[in-house]
Amino acid sequence: MTPRRGPFGDGSADGRRDPGRTPDPTAQPPHGGTGTGNPRDPGNPSNTGNAVRGAVHGTLLQARDIHGEVHLHSAPPPAALDDVHLDPPRPTTDTRGRTALLDDLADAMDAGGSRPHVLAGPGGIGKSTVAAELAHRAAARGRTVFWVRTGNVLASMLEVAVELGAPRAEAEQLFPTPGRAARWVWRHLAAAPVPWLLVFDNIDRPAELAPTRTLAEGLDWLRGDPAGFVLVTTRVGDAAVWAPAVLHEVAPLNAESAAAVLADHAGAAGSAGASDLADRLGGYPLALALAGRILATHRTLFQDCHALLAHIDGAVSRLDALTLPLDDAHGAGRSRRLLSGAWELSLELIPPEQAPEAAPLLRLLSVLGPDGAAVPLARLPVGLLRGGSVDAGDRTLDEPAVARALNALVVHGLVELTGLGGTGGTGRGDAGGPGGGGRGPGLRVHPLIGESVRAGLGDRAAATADDAVRLLEAQPGRDPALEHAAYLAVRDLRSHALGPVHADTLTAEVRRARLTLQRGDSARAYAELSTVAAEAERALGAEHRVTLTARHHAGDALLAGGRLDEAVAQFRSVLDARTRISGPDHPDTLSARHQLALIAVKRGDWDTAETELRLLLAVWERRAETEDQSALFTRQNLAYVDLRKGRNTAAEAGFRRVLAARERLLGADHPATLDVHYYLALTALERGDLPAARSGFASVAHAMGEVLGPDHPDTRLARARLAEAE
Repeated sequence: MTPRRGPFGDGSADGRRDPGRTPDPTAQPPHGGTGTGNPRDPGNPSNTGNAVRGAVHGTLLQARDIHGEVHLHSAPPPAALDDVHLDPPRPTTDTRGRTALLDDLADAMDAGGSRPHVLAGPGGIGKSTVAAELAHRAAARGRTVFWVRTGNVLASMLEVAVELGAPRAEAEQLFPTPGRAARWVWRHLAAAPVPWLLVFDNIDRPAELAPTRTLAEGLDWLRGDPAGFVLVTTRVGDAAVWAPAVLHEVAPLNAESAAAVLADHAGAAGSAGASDLADRLGGYPLALALAGRILATHRTLFQDCHALLAHIDGAVSRLDALTLPLDDAHGAGRSRRLLSGAWELSLELIPPEQAPEAAPLLRLLSVLGPDGAAVPLARLPVGLLRGGSVDAGDRTLDEPAVARALNALVVHGLVELTGLGGTGGTGRGDAGGPGGGGRGPGLRVHPLIGESVRAGLGDRAAATADDAVRLLEAQPGRDPALEHAAYLAVRDLRSHALGPVHADTLTAEVRRARLTLQRGDSARAYAELSTVAAEAERALGAEHRVTLTARHHAGDALLAGGRLDEAVAQFRSVLDARTRISGPDHPDTLSARHQLALIAVKRGDWDTAETELRLLLAVWERRAETEDQSALFTRQNLAYVDLRKGRNTAAEAGFRRVLAARERLLGADHPATLDVHYYLALTALERGDLPAARSGFASVAHAMGEVLGPDHPDTRLARARLAEAE
């Protein structure tokens, strides 16, 4: 008994096929011969009753002899296509701030060609909004628009062919074979009588468009054809993934457009303060839309943008809490409409088995660069990342693993890579002048993403803060503005996790306030340091290390502000306590003695200053720690005393010795290294070598402007000296 499944006969009556098979509608219908009964004796007339002619649908059983029962099991009919719709979303407000991008896309669409275009960016940046606006314009120009949503590409594309005139029965038969289905659909797209726009929206997993081959081959769903224009929106911004498609990165909105978007969603009642709120939200369209909806819905709570800004100023994540009641009815898609959900979805796209370091690195970067400042890549050495929260995988943490994780964050729009147009150096002094090593590449987390990530740290907060501090302490003072913001984030995390008067929390605040001084604001630094010193004394005791450190740096602020008598009293008090607690040769004790000697320098008491500085240097030499940063400051100030006493040769030798150590230990662009360059230029000026002085001051002024800012007191002093030398 030989069961055979149709079609049989000539197969030409109507081209229909047995549902148990999967035919190829791109080929001619198969032809079968006429059944002849006994194949061993086709001419035997006794077997002619077993012949079949004409089209047969279903199952046909042909047998010579049947003994016993016969059971037939028919294959199920093809599944009906999912009920999909291909209409694009309708813009509910004007599309703001995307004129140039939309014009570029419209020009490319009108020009024809066969390369798809891709809109890439993090969740909530407005990619779908741009695509929807382009769809609206395309329809107005007479194009047919097909909007394919993620998660159901196969059924949607088959429906595209059906809308173009293909038989639905053929589409249903092709459903089990995506590769053949793609060829069939694209034949219909290429032959479409009217130009079309095909949008693949939210394709965050590129393999969804290439189920059988690679995207680059262009043989699955992502293709191009002169008959229409293909546009993809995605969080994956890797040009290599989408090649040969044209990649467009979608950026946050500028200030004017952001304020307009906020006003569009909030209505006139919320327009007061729109610019300030839009700035706080960093030009992120999703955040602006959420804030606008909240203002439009909760008018009794927030009468204008100023009121909402005050509410979220401490935690932008409060937008999600206010939005949740509005979205309760929207089901599973709700996460894409929340700030926290936008970043979490992007992280979920990074396979943890491929880059387990990605999520902890994002958390760490959100602390190191909380205000959107680029974190230099050189501040993430693998040796310091080992043993911390980033080193959580089973494999050994190495540079390739960190590079893969960082690249994944960049590709998915969570981190921006900056500074690639520069020298690419690490700031280690490979060029002749100050700062000649270059700042190198950096990693920037948008402030809104960073704030949302920090808000979701939970029980990881303390460990992430500890990792950040370890990296900051490895290169202290290199980037004062960056470090100031990072220690503020560390303080806030520790305050939440450990309490506001815990020693670690107060230590972070002391370091942050010390950086306020390093950035040139001595009055503010003194106020902040005095406050934290008082808090530490109440919580920890008058002679606790945190209390004494805060009082020491408050003395530094008094000294920098010219309040020398008050500074003397402060340092003598600290010196007495540290001598009693730690001994006369402890580094903290020596630091307090150094500051008293520095006050003598400030007063022009050269003999007293020289005596004390030489005594201190002898202690450092006895400790065999001549390259400790405090020891180097001692030698530098002793060289300055030599300069003021007319010993120019000795002064220059002392400065150059310090410079060599600083460049080796801190790098050419560290503020302490630039400070030595300043004094070498001053030495040239005192020596009467005006060309060398002018060159030195010009280089220092430029480098300090880059590192400390153009208005920092040290930058202004270098410019003043340059004018003096000209």
